[in-house]
Amino acid sequence: MSNITGTLSTEKGVSAFIKRNPLISMYVIMFTLAWSVMIPQSLYSQGVLSEPIPELFEILTGWSPIITSILVTAVVAGRVGVRELLQRFLIWRVGFRWYFVGVFLLAFIILGGIGLHVAFGGAMPVIPAAGEPLWQTALLFLLFVLVGSLFNTEEVAWRGFALPRLQDRYGALAAALLITIPEVILHLPLFWIKDSFIRSVGVDWFSAFSIAAVFIYVYVFNKTKGSLIIVTLLHASQNAWSNLLSDNSARPFQFTVALIWVIALVLIVVTRGRLGHQTSEK
Repeated sequence: MSNITGTLSTEKGVSAFIKRNPLISMYVIMFTLAWSVMIPQSLYSQGVLSEPIPELFEILTGWSPIITSILVTAVVAGRVGVRELLQRFLIWRVGFRWYFVGVFLLAFIILGGIGLHVAFGGAMPVIPAAGEPLWQTALLFLLFVLVGSLFNTEEVAWRGFALPRLQDRYGALAAALLITIPEVILHLPLFWIKDSFIRSVGVDWFSAFSIAAVFIYVYVFNKTKGSLIIVTLLHASQNAWSNLLSDNSARPFQFTVALIWVIALVLIVVTRGRLGHQTSEK
């Protein structure tokens, strides 16, 4: 009987902690799930582990954000809260321009970075999609976006779960800054994987890109009434265009970072730090 009572007491204690600290709880659980795969991957790449982690477990990395967000939301707000979170995927009537932004914005930024690199005396990098038939590039892009949307659920955590809570309390600009910290840290184990994108361009430049991108994602999320479809599309297309247009050379990426920071700073200045967030104040 005492064991049962102790178990119930522990469960209530954990539940109470999650309700008091939903963001911290979400971060801790998500990092635990994601890093349980990413750290062994890094150790295997460095030769510390002799056997690679089964590829099936890699799905856990991409699904850990949505698993964690649903779990914590269920504890904090029950089924109604989970329904409200997932219903953000049903916010699709946001105007064609936002679908255009979701699909092509990162392509323009990456190509702009390559153009600046060449304009300042750099050699033309190898563009993987160059010379390929247009239909093949379009097909690969759709495939990358589909896979990215299904197996990378970060936007549910960063924009769907964390952002509304943070920006209602601190404002959009402070919320974006607070989100950049865990969002960058989550990816750091990938730096120790040989031939990874982060290792190729440098963790400092990758972090700088990620921080600037957060401001853009926050703006897009707010301007589309909190649509997870659009920001998920934007994230998936970012990875897709990176595969199709970038050879992971450091210098072109540095110009891409400079360009995305210009866009982020313009959004911050033009919106006076609100980044599209509408408050209840008149």
